[in-house]
Amino acid sequence: MNLTTLADIAITAAKAAGAAINRYTDQEVLLEHKDGGDSYASQVVTAVDKESESIILSHLLPTCEEFDIALLSEETEDDRSRFEKDCFWCIDPIDGTLPFIRKVPGFCVSIALVGRDADPLIGVVYDPSTETLYHAIKGQSAFRNEQPWEISPKNTYLTYVSDKTLADTPRADEIRELLEGYRQ
Repeated sequence: MNLTTLADIAITAAKAAGAAINRYTDQEVLLEHKDGGDSYASQVVTAVDKESESIILSHLLPTCEEFDIALLSEETEDDRSRFEKDCFWCIDPIDGTLPFIRKVPGFCVSIALVGRDADPLIGVVYDPSTETLYHAIKGQSAFRNEQPWEISPKNTYLTYVSDKTLADTPRADEIRELLEGYRQ
């Protein structure tokens, strides 16, 4: 299994889904409710999520057949095949549906290839609103817009990054306490 080839397919899928998502950025999008986790964000879906997923699957399903890869996607029922295969595609067709429907930054297309042992093999994140692509392949570098992504040297301080204020984050008190514990 050639990870570079599979990454290229995932990148093509993410960009195609992103182009579809962008067609809806100036339109009102209706929310549907689905069974999900405990948070409101995990219980909402739109037709755009489903369209994005369909586009992604049109690219990835042939790799599932050819390389015996399982599939786990947020908008499709889990068939649990990921526990039987050596690896699986993990897909969130619009990671950040709530920011998307609110027309604010904070959503992307997320695709990963994960080993059965939870070892990340490929990661692709595409922000259609800025047309920024991040991807990484196990054993290779990380890339931003398909160019090697130079990560600045490690720092000696803890950085917490989120797409919402700490006050709007579940378990904010626990996170605040943890961050305070790292203060020097």
